[in-house]
Amino acid sequence: MLVAVISDTHDNLLKLQEAVEVINSRGVAQCFHLGDVCSPFAANYLNRLICPYIGVFGNNDGEYLGISKITNNRFFKPPYLTTVGGCRFLLLHEGDIAEYIDESIDFVLYGHSHQGGVLKKGRQQIINPGTLSGYVSGRSTFALIDLNTHHCSIVEL
Repeated sequence: MLVAVISDTHDNLLKLQEAVEVINSRGVAQCFHLGDVCSPFAANYLNRLICPYIGVFGNNDGEYLGISKITNNRFFKPPYLTTVGGCRFLLLHEGDIAEYIDESIDFVLYGHSHQGGVLKKGRQQIINPGTLSGYVSGRSTFALIDLNTHHCSIVEL
């Protein structure tokens, strides 16, 4: 079972569309967005995903009502805790508390910094997928997590 993790799309519709196509082609079972989708018209691209998705708002998501409406209320204020495939996920936008989360949470996910990476703390993985927009880092990335192996890879578009 694959889980996709995207963040910081910042209205980059070309990269968002490309990511949706890759996610759909890989048979992903669940997608998480970690904030800064920015506008309702960009959030609407998430509705092209074949798999279910949920997200959290970021610091640049000013139009909460519009994003909520276009995504059928699938965006929440962080932190947001959910379970997929028997694994517990904590969704954040900013990662300042990520390393302090109890290890009963399997995956701690955050964005905001535009720098992708994976940190292991015991059996817990702390994952930043980087920025899908490519802004700041110069790399357009997202993460794929295989829940069967607990392996996480950063995918560059």
